[in-house]
Amino acid sequence: MGNTRITGDARYINKPAEVVFDLFSDFTKFADRLPEDKKDKVVITKDTILTEAQGMQMGVQVTRREEPTLIVMEQFGNVPFTFSLNLRIWPLEEGCELQLQLDAELNMMIKMMLGGKLKDFVDQFTTQLAEGLNR
Repeated sequence: MGNTRITGDARYINKPAEVVFDLFSDFTKFADRLPEDKKDKVVITKDTILTEAQGMQMGVQVTRREEPTLIVMEQFGNVPFTFSLNLRIWPLEEGCELQLQLDAELNMMIKMMLGGKLKDFVDQFTTQLAEGLNR
């Protein structure tokens, strides 16, 4: 197993860093935004999100907060590999920038299968977060 680090592209958010930090510091704020058909498949607490996909539990748990610039999440549930996801927030004069960094312990086979798809996933996820936050 080897550590794989994927750093996504930074995206501009038209809200202050404190607002973005506050939103991601408490996952229960996402509960009412879930589609109705997904609500019974997701368990949310302040620090955790857990869902089941293809018979496997997958989730994240907040393990560290540094207001207003960093939220660290780690795997939670029966995730098949160890990972952490760092949500970095850089305050600007107006708004902030948001960037995701994924560190994962992947064996060679999984790394070969996923390859560049992880970078694409991190960038797409960041873009979707930015679009949602900028509305």
